[in-house]
Amino acid sequence: MSNRIFNPELSRRDMLRLSAAGATALGTSLAFPALAAAATGDTTPAHHAADLYTTLLQTWCDGLIAHQVINVANPALHGALLCPACGLIHGRCGDAVYPLLRVAHTTGDEKYLRAALLVNAWMDRNMGHADGSWVSDFVLSPWKGTTVFHSIALAESLEHHGTLLPAATRRQMTDRLALAAKFLDGFITIETGNINYPITASLAFTLCGQHLNNAHYLDRAHSLAHTALDYFTTNGFIFGEGHPLHGVTAKGCQPVDLGYNVEESLPALALYGLLNNDSVVLDKAIASMRSHMEFMLPDGGWDNSWGTRSYKWTYWGSRTSDGCHPAFVLLSPHEPVFREIAQRNLEMMAACTHNGLLYGGPDYFEHGDNACIHHTFTHAKALALVLDRGKGLQTGPRLPVPRDAAYGLKSYPEIGAHLTAIGDWRATVTEYDWNYVEDVQTTGTSAGGGHATGGAITTLHHQQLGPILTASMTEYALVEISNQQAFTDAPHMPLTTRIEFTSGDKTYTSLSDFAASVSVEHVDDGKIVIDASGKLLTAAHQSVPQGWIGYRLTYVFTAEAIEITASADVSQNMPGPYAPLRFILPVIARKAEQVELVDNKTVHIRKPKGMLAVHTDASQGFDAIPGERTFNLVPGFECVPLIVTMQPGTAIRIRLEASLPA
Repeated sequence: MSNRIFNPELSRRDMLRLSAAGATALGTSLAFPALAAAATGDTTPAHHAADLYTTLLQTWCDGLIAHQVINVANPALHGALLCPACGLIHGRCGDAVYPLLRVAHTTGDEKYLRAALLVNAWMDRNMGHADGSWVSDFVLSPWKGTTVFHSIALAESLEHHGTLLPAATRRQMTDRLALAAKFLDGFITIETGNINYPITASLAFTLCGQHLNNAHYLDRAHSLAHTALDYFTTNGFIFGEGHPLHGVTAKGCQPVDLGYNVEESLPALALYGLLNNDSVVLDKAIASMRSHMEFMLPDGGWDNSWGTRSYKWTYWGSRTSDGCHPAFVLLSPHEPVFREIAQRNLEMMAACTHNGLLYGGPDYFEHGDNACIHHTFTHAKALALVLDRGKGLQTGPRLPVPRDAAYGLKSYPEIGAHLTAIGDWRATVTEYDWNYVEDVQTTGTSAGGGHATGGAITTLHHQQLGPILTASMTEYALVEISNQQAFTDAPHMPLTTRIEFTSGDKTYTSLSDFAASVSVEHVDDGKIVIDASGKLLTAAHQSVPQGWIGYRLTYVFTAEAIEITASADVSQNMPGPYAPLRFILPVIARKAEQVELVDNKTVHIRKPKGMLAVHTDASQGFDAIPGERTFNLVPGFECVPLIVTMQPGTAIRIRLEASLPA
């Protein structure tokens, strides 16, 4: 399908006149009077709390424009956004039409309008199909479900910034939205894709129903949103990020992904509820957001170290979803700490922004990896939505988030997660046993790598020193081939703390045993002990041939230190000789952070606000420390791998302590 969009050459005077016209307010009346302002349009320049939203959005839009193809006349390329990390054009880049129009409207600068119209025309010309859909990518993914997201981007563009567009362009975009809505009407059910698609479709149908004055679409929105209410666990987590949607594992776990929930499904439910005056959905969304915010780290990162789709974990969120900010800002009148959640995450994203683009994690730029442009054009939509609908953003006092508190222990059986918080230490230990398989776009290797399990410690954070330990995929694989980056030649490895054994071309670790036994004991207010035992398996869950290797990991959490005891045993029938067992502790440390081997058993890592001391009681001490940092694209940290060679049947201990300035 080819749709031609008029691309006017407006004068700056025209731009300023159109900018001053403002966007049309929705004018809906809501059941929650305190939330009414959050559902109305506002295109005036933001102040106070909105300053970072405004400046970061414009920074990102400038970064998008810097990568727009404008000097090539070929219609397959002209107007698209070229990704500097992936070396290709992501098919969803047309979603950038909405944030670009927002900045065009508030600045009066015609370059943003021109860029918006060019990328929108490219999208229709190359990704659009005659049935009304847009596909996700040229060749790598024929998936049409992403039509939901571009429909929202078009509807929000027309709602808030339609007055900026010439009449012919506005009519064309409206007709194209109507065609997309018709496609979605016959395509989307509660079983379409993962749960984020039907939930987000409830917002798409709401916007289409309101903008196109179509009551049927409003009915479809209501039906999807209320059916989705059956997809919440007992602790309030949205499940269905995996198939079967209602599946339950041997440990009673359900398919949950924190990244997609907080950045896509919950924002869609929040805005659906506001626009439809639906208190039932709003109450459910608010309760669920309270559960999900337990996984925000003190620095604004999201702890999705365990999720079904953690292969797209970026520390600040998820690679191709939109962002948590609309949900947590628009519903903050009901729960003030929601605004703090959004603000901390916004500050983390700003810290990961370089050269106008949002990088995939805190150390991507430092490590020399490029930014995938997909992060920027999707997350820019979330900032634009907050600014358009979050009228009256005000500066308020900074508030504590749940993980700021030293609350002891919280466990969530349906996701196999145990959170500890003692003194300044915050940790996550996981035994989550959901095996995610992607069947829409994949390299066919998704069974070979996934989230860590088996009682792995997947997050360790210190209130003063920052992130200490993290997790990555058990074995990096392009589960979604066009939505993940490839490694450079620089050193990289899995970043999850583990026991590891290598035989031939296979690696067996303590990260992949879904059947591992995990026990948790809250001894008293000053100590938590978590004990895990299982078998060393490959990332594809295969045991060593002709035998087995068992492991045990014990974590003792106190305010003074974190202590890890590790041991492994080899079955009697396993043929020898064996390669050495290794305990691998990748500690987060940028190149600028000095690493000192005090003696063969003690390492000091100097952080900006103090020092981390790591000690082992193993007689031989640590192996030689590599001269270069290792790295992983998930979630984007540089680490120094501290390694202890182990002997079967002999336990080793590792102790981590913080030393802070007086």
